[in-house]
Amino acid sequence: MSERSESFSARLRSATRRDHEAAESERYVTALTGGELSRTAYAELVAQHYFIYEVLEEAATAMAGDPVAGGFVDDALTRMPSLVADLEFLLGAGWLDRIAPNPATAAYVQRMREVCRTWPAGFVAHHYTRYLGDLSGGLFVGRAVAKAYGLGDDGGVDFYRFPAIDDPRAYKDAYRRRLDAMPISEAEFERLVGEVTLAYRHNTAVLAELGRTVEPFPPEVVAAISRHMNDDHPDDSLLICRSLGGRPTATAARMTGMDADGIDFAATVDGDPVPVRVPFSERLTERPQVRKEVVRMYHEACAALGVPPRPAAPHG
Repeated sequence: MSERSESFSARLRSATRRDHEAAESERYVTALTGGELSRTAYAELVAQHYFIYEVLEEAATAMAGDPVAGGFVDDALTRMPSLVADLEFLLGAGWLDRIAPNPATAAYVQRMREVCRTWPAGFVAHHYTRYLGDLSGGLFVGRAVAKAYGLGDDGGVDFYRFPAIDDPRAYKDAYRRRLDAMPISEAEFERLVGEVTLAYRHNTAVLAELGRTVEPFPPEVVAAISRHMNDDHPDDSLLICRSLGGRPTATAARMTGMDADGIDFAATVDGDPVPVRVPFSERLTERPQVRKEVVRMYHEACAALGVPPRPAAPHG
């Protein structure tokens, strides 16, 4: 084999850097590490990891004796026992009946089933994608999750711990040396790079799927919007409750909360507070959409009640 101008590992990192950054930028990870989710939402990520590593580690057993792939198989990396322990801690004894792969995970797992048992370099591609990520950004995610959700030695974040690896950086360096020493051709390496790129895209899709379930309005955002509506636009809230909220005799209204699907008010009817829920026209995913929806509600309420709207629209 001819002398290479650049190592396989360096070329692999360069070729996949853009996809790696895309994966790390997903909204779910930002919300997760920022402590914006519930433990149940975090458990959904753990569940998806369970299905991914189940297939990958079954393939590792099958590939252990292969001259190309076998050198990457290492019990120190095995994640399945940790994932089982985390799911038992987070979801309880019946956890297996409560989890399922989401559509993106199902596609990811299907691709691994297609290549990881029959194509050694393909197995290495998925092995590299998962485990070097776990030993890099994954360690940061683990620390952030533990801090944000009060998890630690009792359980819930075992997946992010590698007790048999004392020095992750040294381990990754040794891993990359194994990549550079792989007995494969340039053409086969290019196929491997393509598979790593695909694996990163699958990972991005899994995070995007999880991101669709993330509540985009954490408590501090809801509090700020409620304060603005109650301080500056109480009359608008009253009109919305009278018309769209089905409380035509309400004499006052205050915003009490909201989520991605609608706004909650407390309307005063016959002197008593009555809860009122007014849905949005669509599920919202970001804060700027709230103003548009509140403006829509306000104008619809004005039209229904025969009240002329103000020239300046309310802010949500």
